[in-house]
Amino acid sequence: MAWSSDTFFYQTALGMGGNNLIQWTKRYGFGQKTGIEIAKEEAAGLVPDETWKQAELKEPWYAGDTVNMSIGQGYLQSTPLQVAVMFAVPANGGYRVHPHLLYDNEDAKNWRESLNISNVTLDILKEGLRMVITSGTGQAINVPNLPPISGKSGTAEDPPRRSHAWFGAYGPTDKPEIVVVAFAENSGGGGGKVAAPMVRQVLETYFNGTQATGAAEPADVTSD
Repeated sequence: MAWSSDTFFYQTALGMGGNNLIQWTKRYGFGQKTGIEIAKEEAAGLVPDETWKQAELKEPWYAGDTVNMSIGQGYLQSTPLQVAVMFAVPANGGYRVHPHLLYDNEDAKNWRESLNISNVTLDILKEGLRMVITSGTGQAINVPNLPPISGKSGTAEDPPRRSHAWFGAYGPTDKPEIVVVAFAENSGGGGGKVAAPMVRQVLETYFNGTQATGAAEPADVTSD
């Protein structure tokens, strides 16, 4: 996870099977509107499955579709807000939240749903997301003026156009207060190189009231 190894995710997805991957993707909130107050402006995205593929393409669901979906490629479509909801799950201990635009509201405390993720799984996810920052593709955010941060890079191909760059993060790692997701449409380059510095700027402004000027990552971080 730290170095965003595609083959790691391929093998994990094949081991769990396409149906399980699809169901868990939906449980995280993909393929549906989040319910935020600007619902008319929100897209539901798409979580493809065999029924959808047969209806749209007259083809069965192949193992290759499971492999592609495991890294966010293929027919999967998502919004930055949905990705933020996904990052909030490990940050808050396993709950899918209902995002809202209110500063504070007692009802908001009830706007979350447990995904029933085991503590062992949550610990593995948290460890991997932290290692992305400390030793992996997110080292652009491993800076002394920020508290410990956890996150993950992503790169979504969009041929024949340039790839999209993604980065999502939350912090502080041990007691999260904020989730930030950056999406650089058709920017080219990897998420760790293009989108991570954007996330860093937001985090530095949030925690320090200052904005990064360079936000450069280590020279050898060239992966996703």
